[in-house]
Parts: sequence; structure tokens; C-alpha cells
Amino acid sequence: MEVILNFIRKNASLLAVSWGHFVNDFYMSIVPVVLFAFAIEMDLSAMQMSIISFVITTAGTFFQPLVGLLIDRVQKSSLLIYALILISIGMSLSGLINNYYLLIVVVGVAALGSSIYHPLGSTITIHKTSLSKGKSLSIFMTVGSFAHSAAPLVAIPMVTVYGVKSLSVLVVPGLLTVLLLYVVKVQDVTWTREKHAKHKKRNKLTKKQQAQVSLPMMIAVIKGLLYRSVVVFGVIMLQLKGIDNFATAGIMTAFMIARASATLIGGFISDAIGEKNTLKLFNTVAVIAVFLLVFGTKIVAVIGLIILGFTLNATAAANITLTHKIMPDNVNYGTGLIMGFAATLSAVAMLGYGYIVDTYGHITSQNVLVGIAILMALLSYVLPAKFEALEHDVEDVI
Repeated sequence: MEVILNFIRKNASLLAVSWGHFVNDFYMSIVPVVLFAFAIEMDLSAMQMSIISFVITTAGTFFQPLVGLLIDRVQKSSLLIYALILISIGMSLSGLINNYYLLIVVVGVAALGSSIYHPLGSTITIHKTSLSKGKSLSIFMTVGSFAHSAAPLVAIPMVTVYGVKSLSVLVVPGLLTVLLLYVVKVQDVTWTREKHAKHKKRNKLTKKQQAQVSLPMMIAVIKGLLYRSVVVFGVIMLQLKGIDNFATAGIMTAFMIARASATLIGGFISDAIGEKNTLKLFNTVAVIAVFLLVFGTKIVAVIGLIILGFTLNATAAANITLTHKIMPDNVNYGTGLIMGFAATLSAVAMLGYGYIVDTYGHITSQNVLVGIAILMALLSYVLPAKFEALEHDVEDVI
């Protein structure tokens, strides 16, 4: 017991910021998973639902690099607390809004809190802990990843029984977490930017590298589109199979849990069989999963959805490390392309899918998901066999 208490005392900031990461990502998920309820309340079209999802995703991911640069300049840890206040209040009170355009503004501004929390939270995590950077970041990321699983389990039953206005009560855990961050004095954490005597020259990408990196980039975009289509329209997909909202809440949670757990498991598999084999394996299984989801009835569709959740993140590590091998002198840029820019592109693609749903209906439009899943698998099989001409020691450029 004393060991546990000692660990908590030494790593209070790490634990508090990691819990804050969970809360932040929970708020980022609650509006997208209950857009079906907003659609009923405000008579929204599929395109309008997609636009809301796009605004939240873009505000929460696209600006992270810029925000990170600004944070490095101002060096204020207190911004983490303000960021959580912003997203807690904005997302929770969104259910009280009955104007579509005002809703877009409120959730967009609230999502900017996530753009602050992720880069600043990770920085505080590694500067106020007794653990190594790797272990600290692992805790920070793992705790946050399970927030997406909790959102549908909490939000879907809530809005089904009490309506979207009930989301306002969710402001309470956010403000309590803000208090926790303040009590452990996260606002007092300081850090200094690392300076290196020698700055390695970053080579510009060759045309060959640009062509090769476009493949994992397209895979990441398609994965993002498949994920967002499930988040935004998953409840409606399952309703069309005759599944009620309460069962849907559990199913969507299982989808999110499968996706979160796959990140760690997929990393080990990638180490064992290699990045390209990992992409081939899980992207092929993803095609089968989408077929089951789209064409299966009830239990078969549910199985397909959960398998799809796992496959979507099982290749996350492989896709990033493969990108590092293609562009070893630009690894941070490569990571940004796969994790940040691809997320934004998938949100843009989601707008197109929303238009297709409005034009042709949900059932017909789901065939598009089958087609892009097949394309994703095919891209895995056309990845170059070797990167010898481009490979260097990645550790040297990190």
C-alpha cells in the first residue's frame, strides 16, 4: 500500500493529466455518437451531420501542430486547465442549442480545447513524473484511448431517455477534473526546450518518397473515413438492422474498446511479422468485417462492426513506422501526416459520404464503404517490397 501511495505522490501530475486526457477525449466523442438524436431534434440531413463531425475533427486535430508551436513560445501550463474548461462547457451545453449554425460554432470552438490539451498534456506528462518518457506517454495515451469507448455507453442511453438537453449534466465531471488538475498544481509545471549543438539537416522528400508515402497516407485516410462513418451513422446502421438504442450503446462501446485495445496488440504483431504483413492481414480482415456489417443481419452485423473496430487501429503503429522507413530524415513530419493531416482529410471525405447518404439513402450508400475498404486492402498489397535505397537509422533522426 505504501508503494502505491508513494507512486501516486511522485506522479500526481502524470495521473491527473492522464485522467484529464480521458475526459478531454470523452467530450470529443459525445456529440458525434449522438448526432442521430440531434438530427431528430433539429431535423438535420446526413450532410449537416457530417459537417458537424468535420468541424469537431478539424478543430481538434488540424490545428494541433500550430498550437504546439504557440505553447512552446508562451510556456504556460495553466493553458491545460483552460482548455479542459473550454471543451467541458462547450460540448456539454451543446444539447441546449437549437440552432444548427450556432451548434457548429460552439462545438468547433470547444474542440479547440483538444488542440491545446493533446500537445500540452503530453509535454507536462514527461516533465513531471518519476517514470521514463516512454512509460509516461504510454500511460497518458492508453488512458485517453478508452474515453471513446465510454462516450457511447454514457451518451446514447442518456439522450434516448432524456433527450439531447440532458448532455448538459456532463459538465460536472469536466469541472471536477479541472479542480483536480488545479489541486495537483499542474499549472505550476515548467519545462525548457531541448537544445542540440548539432542540427541534422532534414532532406527534402524525393519524388520516389512522395509516391511511396502516399500509400500509407491513403490507407490512413480510408481508415479515418470508415471510423467516422461508424461514429456518425453507426447508430442508424444498427437501427436499420432492427437493433434498439440501448443495445446499440453497448455495441458501439464494444466497437470503441476493440479499437482502443488493438493499438497495443497491433504494435506487438507488427514487431513480430513486419509492417507490410500487418497491413495486409488486418486490412483484408477489415474488408470481411465491412461485408458482415453491411450485408449481415443483426448478430452478424454486430460481429462485423466489432471486428472492424479492432482492424481499424491494429495497423496504427505499422502505418507510422512504415512511413518512418520511407522518410527516415523526416520522421516527425511523417507522423504528422499519418496522425494529423490524414484525420483532417478523412473528415473532408466524410462530407462527401454525407452527401451520398442524402442523395441515395443509408442502405445504398453503405456499398461505398465496402468499395473503399477493398481499395484500402489493395493499397496494402501494392506497397513497395523494399525501401533499401531510402532507409537510414531512424533513431539517428528522432
